[in-house]
Amino acid sequence: MPAAHHGVLDGAHRLGLPAAARAVLARYLEADGPVGGGGGLTGHRGVMAAVKAAVVATLVPDGEAAFAATRADGGGASAAPRADGDPVAPVEAASRWLTRLEELQAPSGLFSSGDNLASPPDSAFTLTDVGLTLAVLRAVGHWPDDLPERLEGVLRRALPAVTTGGVHTPNHRWEISGALARAGELLGGSEGAAALARAQEWLTEGVDVDADGLYSERSPNYAAHVSNPSLLTLARTLDRADLREVVHTNLHTLLDLATPDGRTETVHSRRQDQKSGPFPLGPFLGHFAVFAEACERCRAAAAWVRDLPGVDPVDVLAHALVDADVAAGLDLAADAAPRSGATPTDLARRALGEGRRWWAGPRLLREWSAEGWTLAYGGSDVPATGRVASGLACNPTFLRVARGDLEVSVRLARDFFGLGPFRAQTAHPNEHGLVLEESLAAGYYQPLPPALRRADADYRLEFEGRFAAAMAFSDRAVDLLHLTTRVSVAVVPASETDLGGVDLVIDTEGPATPHALELTLSSDVRIDGAAPAGPGAVRLSGSDVTVSTGATVLTVHASPDGDDALPAVYSPGEAYEFLGGTDAVGGTRLYVTWSSPGTQRVALRFAHP
Repeated sequence: MPAAHHGVLDGAHRLGLPAAARAVLARYLEADGPVGGGGGLTGHRGVMAAVKAAVVATLVPDGEAAFAATRADGGGASAAPRADGDPVAPVEAASRWLTRLEELQAPSGLFSSGDNLASPPDSAFTLTDVGLTLAVLRAVGHWPDDLPERLEGVLRRALPAVTTGGVHTPNHRWEISGALARAGELLGGSEGAAALARAQEWLTEGVDVDADGLYSERSPNYAAHVSNPSLLTLARTLDRADLREVVHTNLHTLLDLATPDGRTETVHSRRQDQKSGPFPLGPFLGHFAVFAEACERCRAAAAWVRDLPGVDPVDVLAHALVDADVAAGLDLAADAAPRSGATPTDLARRALGEGRRWWAGPRLLREWSAEGWTLAYGGSDVPATGRVASGLACNPTFLRVARGDLEVSVRLARDFFGLGPFRAQTAHPNEHGLVLEESLAAGYYQPLPPALRRADADYRLEFEGRFAAAMAFSDRAVDLLHLTTRVSVAVVPASETDLGGVDLVIDTEGPATPHALELTLSSDVRIDGAAPAGPGAVRLSGSDVTVSTGATVLTVHASPDGDDALPAVYSPGEAYEFLGGTDAVGGTRLYVTWSSPGTQRVALRFAHP
């Protein structure tokens, strides 16, 4: 590797990325291949990730001492020895792992992952790394064996099938397009032209992003690992400044939804991360770096997220080697990093600021400041689609609030014909907060009209929205029962004596049915004034409940008091329960119980002890 690259990657070195990349490579060497579990990749994607780590960690020496050891001819392959001192190990491992990848490639050129067989989009994920690694090798210098030629072979064998292949999720379009754009740039000729043309064809559908920068899947995970990096590649390759701005807008929304500990919200997501809790901002380091020169907020974010979970040092370094914007952004981030005097708290405050924002698409309201944050949400897809399904926003959490180090998530369960917890159908922001409304109906079916009755009793099998049976439901009159719920969420600002909180007013109209408001609490808390309600659960029973962490105290007050005769449980509804499933959360739970109809008020107040 030519010594000139040390200046280019000065910021990356000051941020400790080369050392972190070498640690990643050490794990691959120890396992001799992909490191599964804990979010690690396996299969063809994991094998190629290992190859990329071997190349990048070898070509980017770890500081001045490694640069001094770089070969006089500019090659960097011997500059990053393994922990045991063997300088050849990474080169031999990269060759050995690439052989595994070649063996996994089908005659069609495609790869398979789990139940995604002969998959163009899954192949594109691997081709993205193949293309990036090949671009690094071409940009940086010499490699002592035929690895670059073999990577090009993998790319050429896969390109025809990926160029003509299809997808099955929104983000796959951009993953395939980004991989094709990089391949077209690297390979040139008729193959490259066809790849670039196909990428442009996918783009003519339009990018699935709203004015607030949320992709249609609303998923931070897929924004981090698919949509954002793919669109940045397309923007650079096709000279599309509008695609860069899509990513920039998305990054600001992620920050507006982020907590001071570096996690961004997922309650509104339509993908798997909706059930895994807030997503770390670390994977966005390279994206923030792209915009760090022109955007002070992204510069602060890049400096802040470097030390957060999820940073992929290998990938960030690879992009820095082929994208001057990333390299320059890392340099600026290093200038603003804790080592230059700013604390992580300072950087977080610069990146997050304070404010109030309404996202109309997912019907989500958030307020945040130095004291804490409040998020109210009414954008589930379940009411509109009538079902729980992969690809839908199904999380029934409608309120999340934090002050200090105490965080609370709130759901409303009830026992109304097994239709599940409260999920708002509408949400209207006001000066105080958000008003959420839902109206459910279920009923009892009358006999069929005489003309439709059959001697053989063979009636159509139909799903009526709650369950299925061979009863020709659509031909029957039905006596409906309705349950209407209106939840008003009012944010209470901090004062001189407390940290504020939230007032909930829950109005219900309909038949008498048990309700249980579930407050999920930080696990390491002390609870006083509550009655036991089962494993991990307590209930409000006749008096206020206090929850404390040592640094923050929450007081929960209900009016009227909770009804001890009603079950303090969360029910996910028949959509889960008939298969023995659940979307219930773990942790410590506090319940307030009552029966409809009527009005229930619950006040949450935070304070310092």
